[in-house]
Amino acid sequence: MTQIKRLYLPLAVFIFTFTLLAAVQLNIETPMLLLERFYTGGGWIEIALVSIYASTVVLFMQDPVTAPGWRKVTWMLFSVVFFLQLAAGLLISEKFLMTGKLHLPIPAMIISGPVYRGQLSAMTALFLSTLLITGPAWCSHLCYFGAFDNAASR
Repeated sequence: MTQIKRLYLPLAVFIFTFTLLAAVQLNIETPMLLLERFYTGGGWIEIALVSIYASTVVLFMQDPVTAPGWRKVTWMLFSVVFFLQLAAGLLISEKFLMTGKLHLPIPAMIISGPVYRGQLSAMTALFLSTLLITGPAWCSHLCYFGAFDNAASR
């Protein structure tokens, strides 16, 4: 694969990620992006950083030889950030929690809670859409518990 062609997918991922997060930033009254909750306009910085991160991950995950190593690194990074944000929400400020209300960070609860209450949420839609797109890879790429299970099994 030529170097230029190798950059098409990361560029597309950057544009896609930036566009989706910009739509969230512009259309949601309650700030969903973490930096926006603390600083007005901070969401745009977060959008740029997340878009760069997403395109960088895609760039390095294109090589089948190095992809498993990168998967483990990105998976663990995601899990550490997730639990650090949860701890910050519990110990520092409720602004670190998406709704300001604590809920159990258990993937099965994302579905069972709204089913029990008879209501859907943005988190339910996000979970179902990522599950539909990734299938069984959800557990080895996106589940915040899985990275620690993987590390402990080694």
